[in-house]
Amino acid sequence: MRTGVDLAARTARDTIKDRVPGLAAEAALFTLISLPALILVVLGSLGFVADALGPEGADELDRLVFELPRTFFSERTYEAYADIARTVVENGRADVVSVGLLLSLWTGSRAVNRILETVSIAYDVTPRPGWRRRLVALGLTVAGLVGAVAVLPMLVLGPRIVRLVAPETVAEASLSVLSVLYWPTLGLLVLAALATLYHLGVPWRTPWHRDLPGAVLAMAVWFAASGVLRAYLALAGQDDQVYQRLGTPIAVVLWLYVSAVALLLGAELNAEIEKRWPTRETLRRSSPRPHEE
Repeated sequence: MRTGVDLAARTARDTIKDRVPGLAAEAALFTLISLPALILVVLGSLGFVADALGPEGADELDRLVFELPRTFFSERTYEAYADIARTVVENGRADVVSVGLLLSLWTGSRAVNRILETVSIAYDVTPRPGWRRRLVALGLTVAGLVGAVAVLPMLVLGPRIVRLVAPETVAEASLSVLSVLYWPTLGLLVLAALATLYHLGVPWRTPWHRDLPGAVLAMAVWFAASGVLRAYLALAGQDDQVYQRLGTPIAVVLWLYVSAVALLLGAELNAEIEKRWPTRETLRRSSPRPHEE
């Protein structure tokens, strides 16, 4: 019990000392800047996958692309957005995907680069050289974009995607099982992705399982904060259309910031665990060199 309290206290102290709230704001800003380019990539890709999902899947994707933006765009802005989005989604635009991909890689890698630098700060080690850190950030950004485009239909449709892509007999037999296992499996995949990000973020390699506590903390903070934001928007904007239009963009910014804070809190926890129970590699790197004695 005392060990857990001490670990939590040290994590909180180093979170303040390492300026995690400010660094999270920087990462959230770069992520926000990358969103328009990411939207271009997603919109350009949906035209290629909508037909494969069938009528029901296409209806769900239309709701995602056209109905949700209506809640926070002004009428004139929404009309301009809808005209462009409809053209891109209906036809599938490789040129839009290419331009959006380049822009999102440039802006998204800036956010990932900031996160990698913060992970090094949390571990109290010298960050990788700038060019190496940017290469790692670029690789993680590419992996994230590929994963986002691949996972988006599953997030939108949930277990129903099996009914759309599998034979009817297989779909009916497995749908009930998938309804139970779908979200836990998706949660485990996100947990593994977070642990991998922490694993690659440190300038040296720690055992992968040592990064799981931080991933669990990041997911817990993220789920809790997302639930609070969703409840606040649902209660505060029930009968106020003006507030709904203003509140949704604010909620997006806050959600990005909270996500960055959760990610960096997980890194701080992993760093404290590594300092308290160091691995052999950590001890080797922290021990003085012969010429330093």
